[in-house]
Amino acid sequence: MGLEREIISWLSEQAPIGDDCAVLSCEPWGTLLVTVDSVIDGVHAHWDEHGPGAFGYKAVARGMSDIAAMGGEPLWAVVAATFPDGATLDDAKALHKGAARAGCKLVGGDTASGPVATVTATVIGRTHKKGPVLRSGARIGDGIYVTGPLGGSLRSGRHLRFVPKVEEARRLRDAADLGAMIDLSDGLSTDLHHILDASGVGCVLDAKSIPLHEGCALQNALGDGEDYELLFTAAGTPPLGVRIGEIIEQGAMLRLAHGEEVPFGPTGYEHDS
Repeated sequence: MGLEREIISWLSEQAPIGDDCAVLSCEPWGTLLVTVDSVIDGVHAHWDEHGPGAFGYKAVARGMSDIAAMGGEPLWAVVAATFPDGATLDDAKALHKGAARAGCKLVGGDTASGPVATVTATVIGRTHKKGPVLRSGARIGDGIYVTGPLGGSLRSGRHLRFVPKVEEARRLRDAADLGAMIDLSDGLSTDLHHILDASGVGCVLDAKSIPLHEGCALQNALGDGEDYELLFTAAGTPPLGVRIGEIIEQGAMLRLAHGEEVPFGPTGYEHDS
């Protein structure tokens, strides 16, 4: 288990976390969704190569994707930026323009100077009238779906210009019998296991049904991450999405092209023979 998963596991013992957003009851006004994401130079993007606008855009867009993953509507964003030595007012303007381009209203933030460029966005949204979609809602017999092709996001640069699937999430929440949903930031295998663990179920994935970006292989879909498509389970036939598997009682199996089923974990699949 990596450090990030260890921290999340420990935090979940301290407070009821585990979904893409915090769900806050604010009656009589409704229920809010709150999430926070950081973009760090050298980790999620490169300041000198991609520019401050990419940092602003990605930080806010990641938060909007989290809201979409719970079937909600992003409303406002607060952005905190740490500017590296040598940064200029033009850099700040470019960062702000990029953050605004993501499509969420900017309502505040903070600035500081430091050794590493970091942009952190807190995004606040509201739940659908049906309520939030949780990771823990997958049901035995649900189909497993994804909203688009996977793999190769980092090497292609798509991770800096993806469009959060807000409209797709609204359509799904309006018309589909959703079980669980998550946005694909850590790779199909890892994020699907988040759903399986939270719901206490298993799955069978059909390798040949998983949509891939051009030039990508199955392993890219399972492990690359940063796709920001929606992964969801649903009963019946949803209005959009590609069916890639089914929720079963237990286990996590990958059905290969020739029909053999092999177990897979959070970073890919394991073949014993």
